[in-house]
Parts: sequence; structure tokens; C-alpha cells
Amino acid sequence: MPNQFTPVICLFTAASLPSFAQSTNDNSEQERTEVIEVTAQKKVTTLQSTPIAISAFTGNMLQQRNIDDLSNLQSYVPALHVGQEQDGFKISIRGIGLQGTSSISDSGVAFYIDDNYIARPAGGSAILYDIARVEVLRGPQGTLYGRNATGGVVNVISNTPKDYFEAKAGVSVGERNLRELRGLVNLPVNEKSAVRFSSVYTEEDGYVRNLSDEPGTDDFFGTDGDVTIKGQYQYNADDDLQLMISANYSDLKGTGVNMTYLERNIGGPPPVRALLATMPEDPQDPLIADNNTEAYNHTETASTFVRLTKTFGELEGFLQASYMNQKSRLQQDFDASPVDISIFNKEQDSIAKSVEARLSSSSNDVLTWLLGGYYFVEDTFIFRRVRLNGLTPGGPISLPDFLLDEDGTSETTAAFTSATYTLTDTLNLSAGLRYTSDNKRGVKVTRGNFGLPFPPDIPNDIYSGDASFSETTWRLGAEWSPSSDILVYTSASTGYKAGGFNLTSNGLPYDAEQLMAYEFGVKSEWLDKRLRINLDSFYYDYEDMQLTTLTTVNNAPGQFTSNAARSTIQGFEIDSRYIVDANWKLFFNYTLTDAEFDELFSTDTRDPAPVFNELDPAGLGRTDLAGNKIPFVPQSSVQTGIEFGTEVSNGGYITAALNFLWQDDMYLREFNHPEIDKVEAYTRTDATVTYAFPGDALTLTAFITNIEDDTQKTNVYVSPGFLGFSATSAYSRPRTIGLKLDYQWE
Repeated sequence: MPNQFTPVICLFTAASLPSFAQSTNDNSEQERTEVIEVTAQKKVTTLQSTPIAISAFTGNMLQQRNIDDLSNLQSYVPALHVGQEQDGFKISIRGIGLQGTSSISDSGVAFYIDDNYIARPAGGSAILYDIARVEVLRGPQGTLYGRNATGGVVNVISNTPKDYFEAKAGVSVGERNLRELRGLVNLPVNEKSAVRFSSVYTEEDGYVRNLSDEPGTDDFFGTDGDVTIKGQYQYNADDDLQLMISANYSDLKGTGVNMTYLERNIGGPPPVRALLATMPEDPQDPLIADNNTEAYNHTETASTFVRLTKTFGELEGFLQASYMNQKSRLQQDFDASPVDISIFNKEQDSIAKSVEARLSSSSNDVLTWLLGGYYFVEDTFIFRRVRLNGLTPGGPISLPDFLLDEDGTSETTAAFTSATYTLTDTLNLSAGLRYTSDNKRGVKVTRGNFGLPFPPDIPNDIYSGDASFSETTWRLGAEWSPSSDILVYTSASTGYKAGGFNLTSNGLPYDAEQLMAYEFGVKSEWLDKRLRINLDSFYYDYEDMQLTTLTTVNNAPGQFTSNAARSTIQGFEIDSRYIVDANWKLFFNYTLTDAEFDELFSTDTRDPAPVFNELDPAGLGRTDLAGNKIPFVPQSSVQTGIEFGTEVSNGGYITAALNFLWQDDMYLREFNHPEIDKVEAYTRTDATVTYAFPGDALTLTAFITNIEDDTQKTNVYVSPGFLGFSATSAYSRPRTIGLKLDYQWE
């Protein structure tokens, strides 16, 4: 795909749209496209009047489509990918996201709950319960948001306390012994304040079966009982002061993610090699395991934030402070076999604190502006333990444990501003500026190394365990509204993600990411707002993309992050909806993306005996990967859907929805190995049918997701060298059938 295709698409888009200009005035309000309000620009605007690439879904839309966790959202949001590794999930947008999972790693996509940044998100269906909407912003963000984001933002926005009584209760049942209980209650305290509480409890056997009958093992990799509780208090004073206090607690108990081996490359010390050779063949079905070790993944998170908003005449002030404490405990059968070879343990404790302050002008002014400041600090301690067994002529032996302490701190201070000037009634110009200062500090201590000499600790004489970065990023944009139903927008912006150093391995530094992004789009509505056609084109010039792999350095396992010198990501998206009449709605989305590395030299740790010398990082015998595809980006994807709703004779209402996704081939690592990294093109079809009983208090929903019952690799993780560098993966959820029953009191 030539580099010049983006301007061509932009010109074609602008030239072709007027041919759709038709209007009818005899349509009822029920036949028009729903108006979705968003706060992506820190003010209330409609989805159609927001001049950025954004997808938004109301809570009702999520319920109708049975989108109950972030992984389900992938079928509806262009270029969004959600994978999972060990004790957290990884989000990427247009190929930009999280690579490393060390204590000082940053994500390229910022995840928020109620405008509160979550550095290490964890959780399932509870995240999307009792919410007002989900907003997914694509492209660099930072001149409006407290946390800098190179690839985009995912913001989950909860329902807030109301001044009336409301209560809901629901239950879900489904395949694999799915059982979920959920409920909420909203209570007005007095005429100025109210409280709201919600909770979700979920159990599921899981979809990866474990054949082992060893003591402590489970039959499935699933959820033993996840509990999430959320409480909110809101106070509205007479002087335009609003106070919000929110507290969240989740306790997620499960067996974790199974390591399905895609290959078996035997390595490590001779006794370990001998024991690995006794393993039977792996099950052919990737959803069947034979792990002889108890597996668990227990993550407990408590967070709270306090928010004050105050109107001062034509100005609005915003102040929010947050605190989060997360503890996780993980155990995996590292060899994923019925032979007792290796067990991995990880314990992680994180404390994150942030403060954000903003002052903004009235949205009715000719010149609107926003000025903000942000501070974030996270302290994370990670303990890793690997137990390793081997076989000698004299019998089985146990090697001394590998023990690694990692203690890291990430600190960010930022100031940001943006302004929009109304040049004419139809033309607005905007500009934004951000200064970000990041500091990364870390300590690594190896307390055991399978009986081998210890690698150097950090800090040491060469690496101080301290690195600082700073960057000024900016955004320029223009938006033109030739009519009330058409918005044309364009922007140029820069993005940045802090660099760091390889804390878990050899201490080598890696550079910050730099992104130059160009965007052009058109949002339009036709046929008296029954037809919506939104088009967006983008071009990214990406420098120093951070790529992380697991390897062995100085005879010890650890993560190693390096930079891809240059990359290019370009593409366009079509998002359209058509309301045929009061009963039928049609949806069609298409995304085309060309994302590849222009300059990248790297070594696949799966290759025989890769040698890493921290004093000579350029002498790795690396492979030229220029032209390879960037991970997690399919070249094309198509999403179509249909919704039908009608009232039945007894006064009830039936709604049915069918969604179809086709996604092109993509790769999960930069090496683009055809057998290991490639995810073949696939389809996924979801369907729901909801019956609202007369009065709308009681609803019953039948759902089926992934009708094809097809599963795909979601992430590739290379096992460390003490077992042999072998690729493993996790797999997406197969077909699920279930029922949901909900009752609402008002």
C-alpha cells in the first residue's frame, strides 16, 4: 500500500459525500439514529459533533449486544485488540499499546474508569456493569487528558447517583456452569445528595479443560468466584459545587491463563533437558491441557477517588485525587505438562496515586480553553520465583530456585492546555500543548539463579536504576460544518511514551517513543438523520516503538525491551448506521490498515542460542525485520449488524440483534512467524434476543456469542531459556450460550 494513499482517500471522501445529500421530514423521532453524548473533549458534546475518531456505546447498547467485558468490545471498535498475559490484560489500538509488564512499564493506551487512570487494569464483566457509556478514542491523547497516551484512550463511565430511588437485580446462567449475580441500588439521601451501590459476583468453570487429576489441580481454567463492589456518593451544593466520592473493591479468584505450547524447543541445563525429554505429546486441542500443578490467579484491588467540580461564573474548576492498591498472587505450571518440571510464582503489590486539576472556560464563548495539571506516581514491588527440576542418572533432582525481587517507581508530572477559536459560524480552529516529565526508578536483586552465578544487581557501577525523560507534545486541528449534519475535521498531533531501562534483565536503557499523527475525517447524517456515515483516515510516523520479549541474559531469565527505529501506520475507517424504519436498524463498519516496520533489527529468542551482551547491544547477530507487520493489526476488518425491535400484543417488547465480524490475518509478534505469530482470518457471529415484559420492569435475554465456535490465539509469550525458548499462547473464548434475567424497581 503506497504511502500516498491517505491523501487520496481524504480527497475521495470529501468529494463523494455530497452525492448522499437527501432529506425527508416525515420520519418519527423513533426512526432516527440515537444521540450519544460523550465527554471525550472534557465537555459534553454529541458523538457526531466531536471532531476526533471515537467509538461510544451507551449502557443500553452494551446490554442489547451482550458486551459484558472488554474482550467482547473488540468486535465493535475499529482496530481495538484486547489480549491477556499472566495477571492482566493488554490493550492496543491501531497497533499501539502495552508490550512490557515490568514494574516500570507504561501502556500506550490509557485505561480510565470514571476519568480515573488505571495503570494495571484487571477484571471481567464487572467493569461494564451499571455504566452510562464506554468511550474509545483513537490516536494520541494528552492535551485534554491527565495521563499521556500515544495510541488512544478507553474510558468506562459509570452511572452516577440520581435524586430518585432505583434498584436492579439480575442473574445470568450459561455454558460451562456460568453463574452471575448482579445488583444495584440508588438512594437519595436528601434533596442535595444521593448514594449508589452496585455489585457483581461471577463464577465459571472456564473453557480450557485440564486432564490432570493431581491433588490441587482444577478440571478447568476458570473463575472460582469474582466479586466487585462499587459505591458512590454525590453532593450538589447550592453554589454550583459538586462533590463525588467513589470507592471500588474487587476480589478476582481464578486459575489464571493456561500456557498452551505452540512448539517444544528443549533447553536449559542437562538435567532439565533430560526431564523435558520424558514429557508426553501435548494435546492436539489448544483448549485441552494436562497441567499437574495447582494454578491460581488471585487479584485484589481497592481504589477510591474524590472529585470536586465548581462553576465560577463563566469558568469551571475540576479537582480529582485518587488512590489504588492492587495485590496479585499467581502460580503457573511453566512447563504445562503432566511432568513435574517447573512452577512459576509471581507476587505483585502496587500503590498508585494521582492528582488532576483543570480550569476551563464556558463552552458558549468564541474562544474556549482548558488549562490543566497532572501528577501520577506508582510504586510496584514484584517477586518472581521459578522452581526447576531435572533428571540425572542417579534419579530426579531439584535445582535451587530462581528468586528475583523487583521494586520500581514510575512518576509523571504534566501540564497541558488546549483552546478552540470560533473563526466563523461554520469553522473552528483548535490547538493544544502538553509538557510531560517522567522519572523511572528501580531496584533489582537476584537472590537465586538455579545454582548459577548471580547476574549484576541494579543499580550498579554501570546502570544507576534511574532514568528521566521529558517531552513537549502538541496538537493542531480544524473543524468545518458546512451544514448541521456534516462535520469535516483534520488534525496534526504528536505523541510520546517515556523510555526506561531493562530492570528485570541487564539494565540496558531504551528510548522514549515518538509519534507524529495526521488525521482527516468526515462525520455526516442523511435522510433526516436516519443514515449516518462517518469516515476517518490517519497516517502515523512512529519512531522508537518499544518491543519487549522474554529472554535469558547473563544466564538468568528476564524481560528485554528494545526500540524499533521507524514504523508507519496508515489507514482509514468507515462507520455507518442506517435506520430503515421504527423496527429495523442496520450497521456496517470497515477498517483498512497498513502497519509495518520501516527499520527494525531484532533477534527472535526462539532461534538457537541467541547471545546478548549488554556491553555491545549492536552485536547481536540480529535479523532485518523491515517490512514486517506490526503486531495486533489486521489489514482489513468488516463488522456488520442488524437490530430488530417490535411491540407484541400483550404490551411487551422484543429486541433481536445479530452482529457479524470478519477479520483479516494478523500477527502477534514483530517476527511475523507464519506458524507461531500468525492469526488466520476468521469470522465471529454474535446474537441476542431480549424480551421486555409489559411495564419494562422485567427483561429476559437469550444470547449466543461466537456462533462459529472458533478460537484464535490472542497473545504469544515465549517461555524462558531454562526450559528452552518455546512459543506459548492463550486462546479466545469459544461459543457461549446463556440467559440473563433482570428486574428493575423505580
